[in-house]
Amino acid sequence: MYYLLILVAVVLLALQFCTNKFYQLRFGNAVTASLLFTALNGLTTALLFFCIGGFRLTVTAYSLMMAAVIAVLCCLYTLIGFRMLALGNMSVYTMFLMLGGMLLPYLYGVFWLDEEITVCRILGVILLALSMVFPVLGTGDDESKKKTRTLFLLLCLVVFTLNGFVSITSKMHQISDRLIVGENDFVILSNGMNGLISSVALFFMCLARRTAPLREPLTAGSMGLIAGIIGVSAACNGTSYMLQLIGAANVPASVLYPMVTGGMMVLSAVAGMVFFREFPDKKTAVGLLLAFAATFLFLF
Repeated sequence: MYYLLILVAVVLLALQFCTNKFYQLRFGNAVTASLLFTALNGLTTALLFFCIGGFRLTVTAYSLMMAAVIAVLCCLYTLIGFRMLALGNMSVYTMFLMLGGMLLPYLYGVFWLDEEITVCRILGVILLALSMVFPVLGTGDDESKKKTRTLFLLLCLVVFTLNGFVSITSKMHQISDRLIVGENDFVILSNGMNGLISSVALFFMCLARRTAPLREPLTAGSMGLIAGIIGVSAACNGTSYMLQLIGAANVPASVLYPMVTGGMMVLSAVAGMVFFREFPDKKTAVGLLLAFAATFLFLF
C-alpha cells in the first residue's frame, strides 16, 4: 500500500512541476512573479488541507521549527527553479532537483541512521555521479550560450543541495521521538510557513522597487488563470507531500527517495516533451537513463 501511495505522490509531483512551467511561460520568471506564485501556492495548500482536516490544526514547537526550515529551503529552490526554467530544459532541472532529494537523504540514512549498505546501492551512487556529468559536458556553443549554460548548471547544483536537505529534514521530523504533529497538520504548517515567508519577502521587494508583483496589469482573465494554476498546483503539491510524509514514516529513506526520484525523472521528461516540446539532447538523455537505472539499484 505504501508503495502505491508513493507512486501516486510522484504523479502529482510531476503535475505540479508542469503548473510551475505554465505559470513561468505566461507570467515570466522575475523574482516578484516567482514570489507571488510561491506565496499563493503555499497559503492555498495550507488552507485547502486545513479544510480537509476538519478546520482543526495541531501545533508543536518541534514541528513548527522543522516546518519553518523546510519552508525556507523550498522557497529558495522554487525561486531558483523559476529562473532555471527560463535558462534550460525542465527535465535537466528536475533531474538535479530530484537527485539531491535522493542521494543526500540516502547518505544521511546510511551514515546517520545506520541503514543497510549493499553492492547494488554503491553501484547506484556511482551511476548517479555519472548521470550528473553528462548534462555538464560542453556542446560547442558560442560564448553567450556557454555563460547561460554555466549559470544553469551552477543553479542545478544549488537546487540539488537545497532539495536534499528538504528530504533530510522531512525524514528527521517523521522519525523523531519528540512530540510531532500528524501528516495533514505538517502539510499545513510547512506550506503555511512557505506562503508566509514568501509573502513577507514579496511585500518588501515590491515596496523597495515600487512595483507590482507582475509587470502586466491584472485583468479578470489573468486573475482567473492564476487562480486555476494555483488551485491545481496546491492540490497536487499538498497531496503529494502528505503521501511522501506517510511513506517517510513507514519506508526506509534508502528506498523511498529513489522511488520518488526515478519516477519524477521519467514523468518530467515525458511532460516536457508532451506539453512544452522540450526534447533532451543526447548527452542529457544518457544522463537521465543512467539516473533512472541507478534508482532501481537503490531498491536492492
